[in-house]
Amino acid sequence: MSETFKTYRIGDLLVTRVTETLIDFTPPERLFPNWDEAVIEDREDRLAPSGLDSLRKTIRTSVHTWVLKTPDHTILVDTGIGNGKARASAYFNQLHTPYLEKLQAAGVVPEGVDYVLLTHIHTDHVGWNTTLVDGLWRPTFANATYFVPRSGIEYFSSAAGRSKPNYDMYRDSVLPVVEAGQAQMVGPEGGEVLPGIVYQPTPGHSVDHMSITLTSGNEEGLLAGDIMHNPVQVYRPQWNSIFCATAEEAVRSRERMLALCADRRAIYLSSHFAETSAGRITRTDQGYDWRFE
Repeated sequence: MSETFKTYRIGDLLVTRVTETLIDFTPPERLFPNWDEAVIEDREDRLAPSGLDSLRKTIRTSVHTWVLKTPDHTILVDTGIGNGKARASAYFNQLHTPYLEKLQAAGVVPEGVDYVLLTHIHTDHVGWNTTLVDGLWRPTFANATYFVPRSGIEYFSSAAGRSKPNYDMYRDSVLPVVEAGQAQMVGPEGGEVLPGIVYQPTPGHSVDHMSITLTSGNEEGLLAGDIMHNPVQVYRPQWNSIFCATAEEAVRSRERMLALCADRRAIYLSSHFAETSAGRITRTDQGYDWRFE
């Protein structure tokens, strides 16, 4: 295993991506039903600096964790898919990745994690919350407090949530954390959970979806979650992925966070962009522009 980690500084915060896996959607219409290849014309350097040709055929997405290190704490944001978990999707089913080894290479051991922040309860964001120990799913990060959107807990605790095909994900990757007393609920209004770390309600992708703003010194960042899956949406914010549950609400949340990043000059930290997964959003006469960092 060999991986180079790029670290971003936001004031006193250090932010590093640890990748679990990559997933390709071929053709792009599989991810974006409204796909129009015209959106990528003359934007090669912005959208896919390492090779635009692949974008014409395939949308590559990354599944990863953002590691935040403050002067006092180690924090993980979203925990990927997990190993050895039975899932209906072949992308997620019974994976065997060196995720924990990658975390260690980035300077993180499970017992050293103080907090886990979940943007929402979806299969590819909660999987490493737990690992199998003596036949039971136990919290991977035994000393951590897990911040979890309360709306997601309420949904999957309801009859409607229990009937969903992805309920197994909740049962093996979230419920054990709740039962261990390590979960702290974040209300639908959001709010500050740690100094300078604020949950922002961004529903639409899912009922419980939240983004997280980071503020340290005079610098800001946005841990965006799944409000976008590819930077083409910076140019077409009205495009939803196939995974957005409530279309109009998802567009409103996306437009609000695009404006926030542009107006505050906040670095955008995506949950699924390939390349570096991080970049800057600026305003133009036509809307917004994107640059990877």
